[in-house]
Amino acid sequence: MPLKIENLSHTYMKGTPFEKKALDNINLEICDGEFVGIIGHTGCGKSTLVQHFNGLLKPEEGNIYIDGLLMNHSNIKEMRKKVGLVFQYPEYQLFESTVYKDIAFGIKNEKLSPEEEYNRVSDALNKTGLTEDILDKSIYDLSGGQKRRVAIAGIIVMNPQILVLDEPAAGLDPAGREEILGFAKKLRDENGITVILVSHSMEDIAKLADKVIVMNNGKIEMIGKPKEVFRNGKRLNEIGLSVPQMSSVFNKIGEILPDLNINTDVFTVEEATEEILRLLNKGETV
Repeated sequence: MPLKIENLSHTYMKGTPFEKKALDNINLEICDGEFVGIIGHTGCGKSTLVQHFNGLLKPEEGNIYIDGLLMNHSNIKEMRKKVGLVFQYPEYQLFESTVYKDIAFGIKNEKLSPEEEYNRVSDALNKTGLTEDILDKSIYDLSGGQKRRVAIAGIIVMNPQILVLDEPAAGLDPAGREEILGFAKKLRDENGITVILVSHSMEDIAKLADKVIVMNNGKIEMIGKPKEVFRNGKRLNEIGLSVPQMSSVFNKIGEILPDLNINTDVFTVEEATEEILRLLNKGETV
């Protein structure tokens, strides 16, 4: 079990008039190789939760286990190597003079030979979809999407077992968004890395996640497969969330044309295409 959370609570500005309980008795298990989506309205505790996963925030109450080991003061540095955390707009964290130096920064203390270091950097870069010809470039010569992938490569180079992405596609155009999320899925599919994606996009979560965690007021409101979670559209709306657009469209078609017997369990464009083709093959008119 890569990640297990027991009775985790966290309060900001405790004992002041601005006290806020950001996490309230969270219990959670994430399995090896899962792609997990975390959704919730602004201020619900998503970012606070994932910052506990690699010890950036320490539990006020409760325990965090990585690979069955309790994270504590004595092993926190080792635990952080197992969990890579990529913040929103990670390109702002770039600071070295070249792409190579920036990616290699995290492994400088591993006493690798120059060849081993280069291979690690090159492999991490390739996993993000970039090529070695940019390694000697200044980070200021890169596009926004390239900068973001270089920043993520700087996390991947440390070979984490778990990769946490907090709104990694924020501010990117549609093509950049597809690239970033596509490489995250590829990491899971080809390398077995557990991926945890925090996102406001219901479409991205429906398309990519094996498991969805819905946060609300510091607690886990729902947890399950995407279809199980997004069937609860009414409750999601009550807590300030929505369902994927395809779901809304097909539910509306089902209401208008009940005799069509359309499947309303549709959450992605791919599922919508399959359902339309099914109806057309039956001779139905949508």
